[in-house]
Amino acid sequence: MDSVDFDTENEPQEATHSDLPQNVSEQDSDDDEIQMSSREVLESLQRAWINEKFAPDVLPYEEALVEMVMLQLVHMEENLAGANKNDLLYIVHRMEVDRIRYIVASYLRCRLQKIETYAAHILDADAVRPSRSKRLSDAERKFATDYHESVENHFFQLVVRHMPQNHQDDERIRRVVPNVDAHVFARARKDLGEYSLGGGEHSINIKAGSVHLFRYRDIEPLIIEEFLELI
Repeated sequence: MDSVDFDTENEPQEATHSDLPQNVSEQDSDDDEIQMSSREVLESLQRAWINEKFAPDVLPYEEALVEMVMLQLVHMEENLAGANKNDLLYIVHRMEVDRIRYIVASYLRCRLQKIETYAAHILDADAVRPSRSKRLSDAERKFATDYHESVENHFFQLVVRHMPQNHQDDERIRRVVPNVDAHVFARARKDLGEYSLGGGEHSINIKAGSVHLFRYRDIEPLIIEEFLELI
């Protein structure tokens, strides 16, 4: 089974945005400035977080989005610094700051967990991608490289050097890779019309707001292009 349709309404969670300026900017792939409201920034962050949680493989790092949110968190913290800590408004804003920080931390934690689990696979896959399609940040790439080298060195000292010579180069055999054939639930963010699945063996009509059960491999490009969101 490649996909299952579920007739539901598109009901994204509302993101609050206390103390955030009304507009922030993001650089797109052509270096054109895109204006985003504080609500759109937080909704995009939450969508990136949920996608990362449910995607079997690591997705492209949302560097611009994370940087924008962190800058706004600094601004919110500055506004709260001089506020009355016994004021109800202060308590509500403090909860909002903590909520946003949790989402950012959880997003980054999800990525690090995948990097630790699939370090060799992720590094090799990212190495052959064009520079504009890399999925790791510079810091993540350095962490993945150092982590993989440390694990391989430890494994060599503990086990591999005691194995027969013809079995010491079997790193690819023991490599753990993400299961991109796993099925995931996804909701369409816009009408896509007929979309081919399984290399063209099947097709499905995807309408905005509809929920489907897909094989992740078939829809990963649509997740990256933000036509679908995982739920």
